[in-house]
Formats: sequence, C-alpha cells, structure tokens
Amino acid sequence: MKAVNRWISGLSFHKKSLLAFVLGLAVATALPPLNLIFLLPVSFTGLIWILSSVDNRKQAFLVGWWFAWGQFIAGLYWIGVAFTIDAQTHAVLLPLPVLVLPAFLAILSGLATLATHLTRTQSLARIFVFSGFWLLFEYVRGIIFTGFPWNLVGYSWSAFLPVLQSTAYFGIYGLTLFTVFFASLPALFGEVGTPKRTAGISLIACIGILLALYGVGAARLYNSSVTYFEDAPIRLVQPNIQQVDKWKPDLLLDHLQKLVALSLIEEGEKPRYLIWPETAVPYYLTTAPTLQKELARIVPPGGALITGAPRRDPDKNQYWNSLQVLGEQGNILDIYDKQHLVPYGEYMPLRSVMVAMGLTDIIPALDKMSDFAMPDKSARKVVSVPGLPPARVMICYEIAFPWEVAPQTAFSWIINVTNDGWFGNTSGPYQHFAITQTRAVEQGVPVVRAANTGISAIIDPYGRVEQELALNDTGIIDGQLPLPLAERTIYSRYGEIIPVLVVLIFILTGAFLAIRRSKT
Repeated sequence: MKAVNRWISGLSFHKKSLLAFVLGLAVATALPPLNLIFLLPVSFTGLIWILSSVDNRKQAFLVGWWFAWGQFIAGLYWIGVAFTIDAQTHAVLLPLPVLVLPAFLAILSGLATLATHLTRTQSLARIFVFSGFWLLFEYVRGIIFTGFPWNLVGYSWSAFLPVLQSTAYFGIYGLTLFTVFFASLPALFGEVGTPKRTAGISLIACIGILLALYGVGAARLYNSSVTYFEDAPIRLVQPNIQQVDKWKPDLLLDHLQKLVALSLIEEGEKPRYLIWPETAVPYYLTTAPTLQKELARIVPPGGALITGAPRRDPDKNQYWNSLQVLGEQGNILDIYDKQHLVPYGEYMPLRSVMVAMGLTDIIPALDKMSDFAMPDKSARKVVSVPGLPPARVMICYEIAFPWEVAPQTAFSWIINVTNDGWFGNTSGPYQHFAITQTRAVEQGVPVVRAANTGISAIIDPYGRVEQELALNDTGIIDGQLPLPLAERTIYSRYGEIIPVLVVLIFILTGAFLAIRRSKT
C-alpha cells in the first residue's frame, strides 16, 4: 500500500484531480441501488493519500471538490431526468442539475479537505479530523439554501439492516461519520510515518466497532416483535402513471378512474383506509364539492381516503402541494400542506431578482416554473384520521430531512406520499426509498409509503419492508398498520445532539493526538 501512496504522491496535480474525480464516482456506486459498500475504503483511502500529498491550500480544496463533484454527478444525475419530461421548455436548463448543482455542492466537501489540510495533522489524527470536518460540512449541505441532505454515505448500509439499526441511537449522520472514519482508516497502512502497530491496532479496533454495531443491530432485530393496530386494514394504490402523461388535460379523468378502479379491486381483506400518492387527485379537491361526493362513494364505511392533491385558495390565488383526508360523507377531515418545498421544482427562488436582471427573458423556462405557496409556520404537521393513531405526514423529499421529522405533537406512524415518476428508472427512487427506511429506524415508527410509480411499501419500525411494490409496477398493497415501538428510540428523543457531539469529539480527538505526536 505504501507503493500505491508513493505512486499517487508522484502524480502531477492534474492527474491527482482526475483520480479524485474517479474515486468520487466510485462513492456513488456504494449508494442504492448498487450498495457496493466495499468501494468506500478504496475511495476515501485514496482521497486521504491525495490530500496528504498536496502542496498548498488551493490544491487541498480542489482535491475535495473534484472528489465530491464526481460523487454528486454520478449520484444525482437522475435529477436531470425531470428536465426531460417537458424537454421543449426545460431541456435548456439540463446542465444546471447535472453539472452546476453537483459543482456547487462539491464546494462544501472542498472546504472539508481544506480545513483538514490547515490542521497539519498526520496519521491517525488526520483520519479523526478529516471525518469530523467531512460530517460538519455535510450538515452545512443539509441546511444551506433550504438544504439538500441527499446521498450521505451512511445510506450505503440500507441493504444491511443490522448495521442500519445504529441510526436508532445516533441517526444517519452518526452512521455516516463512522462510515467515513472506517473507510479512511486503511490509509494508515500506506503512510511512511505511521508505525504498523498503530495502523494495525486502529484497524482492529475499527473492525471491532463495526462488528459490535452489526451484533447489536442483529440482536435488536432478533428480539424484535411487531404488533398491529386493530381493525385498520389499509390499501396503498400505485397507479404507475408516467410523468409525461400525468398532467395532460385529456387524460386527467382517466388517471383518476384508474386510481378508483385499483381501489375497488376485490381481493383479500377489504380495506378500511385507502392511501393514494402525491398529487394523485389531479384537481383542486377542496374546492370541488361534487368531486368530493363522487370520491366518497369508494370510501369504505368508517374509513377514509388519504390522498395527495393540490389545494387552492381562489381568493388569494395561492395553491399548495397537500395531503387531504376525505371521509365517507364527502367532507375533508384534515389537511397537510407541504412545508419544505423543492427549489426550482415547486417554487422559483429569487424570482423577482431574476425578472429584474432580465434572466427570465434570456431563459423563458425560468419564468414558467410553478410556485407553490409556503404554509404558515404554525401549520400542523400531524394529521388525524378517524380510527387511526395520529400520523406525521411527509410529502416527497421532506422525508430526507431527519431533524424535521419529529414535531412537538406526538405521532405513531409516518405517511410518505410521493411521485418519483419525474425520475424514471434511475437510481433516484431507490435512494429515496432507502432514506424512507432509515427514518423508520431512527424514529422507531412504521412508515407507509404511497408512490405514483414506486416504490410503495409498508415499513415496520425496524426498517423491515413488510410489503413492497417495485418501481414501475401497477398495483395495490393490502396490509395492516404496524404500531410504533413501545419506547422511543434514543435518536428520536435527542435528535441531532448525539451525532453533533460525536463530530466534535472526533475533531478534538484528532487535535489531541496531533498535539501528543508533536511532543514525542
């Protein structure tokens, strides 16, 4: 390994940058749907070696930037697919999500490698400091400009449920921190100044911690038991309506009739609650009393239809992306309006500035993007469905924000309605599903997920998928609603306090080791 490190050190900076880019590409393959997690040590070890051989601050920043640019291009390419749905209008903007967005996000990773370089740490101290700074700037990525906490490397463990159980204690950011640390440790074996004993002990300890995480998680799953809410059979409907057809005026009624037909299929236990995906009803349901009465015909006695539907206030000329609960009498029982909107997808940031600068004249597609309204800050996050426990609603990518899940109001399950039809048969829907699984483990509550084109599922409080409809399948899921864990998870009680403290501990440990090394 020392020979490989020496070879990397001897490369020109341009070749080092290219290598960092390729290593970043490999990180994306460790994420769903491939989950090639064994490539993470290759990628992060290579990044550490490149970082240790840079000559100045600029290079230290750029190696992290190139690495992350590769990771985000390969991991987020699917966003660009949404711009091809209405290619005539939006194809001109395709470079923004495919190249510009990854380049912007990569700045934060470049700052992480720069910060590591500035500490002048070496050996094990550098691994601790690097891991801490990497997570620190991942937090920034999840918050800045409304945040985009997607493709954290901790989600690579979504295919390994025993390890994923650790998120019940310290969340996905905590698991991501340990994953980066584990993946970076092999770099010690290639460093000339690191004794083999130090590298060996560190790796053995690391493997021991990883085995402990696996063992605790396996025991947690083995001793688990799931109970179900009585007399509450649910049916999830996945209509599989392709996005290119979804909003065609002459097909809207056909889409609605397809949802109704799937809801009325007679097989198995008759459902009491119907759950449809995001914007399943392609009309403003709250201002369409006739449609409410017609849909009430399919609502089972004593049950409800829980569906995504746009909501409009004709007086204010505002509209919201919402979830609505329709009762058997045709009345709207409760409403949740999406509170974390997608920039450029559901609203145009700084629209007035762009208009004033004339950008909308140069690129008309910018001015044609929709603007959903932001609900009031006091808007409820938990909905009440007659006969069911309170549910936390999260529409589409809202579920990617772990710190936004738990409001002050108690809830017993999560409803996630989404429309991943925008992204076709790409890695995006699989990444989204892994995120949803992780929220179940973190909070210790079941997640019921209804997706237009998939993946729809009932997920228990341990992240196990009880039933699932694959991507691009048309069909239904009939099942029971699992109950939450009797005791809340540690993460659900303390939230991000735990992983943030661990980040600080890692950085301080690195500083301590560096000071100790300098005195010897």
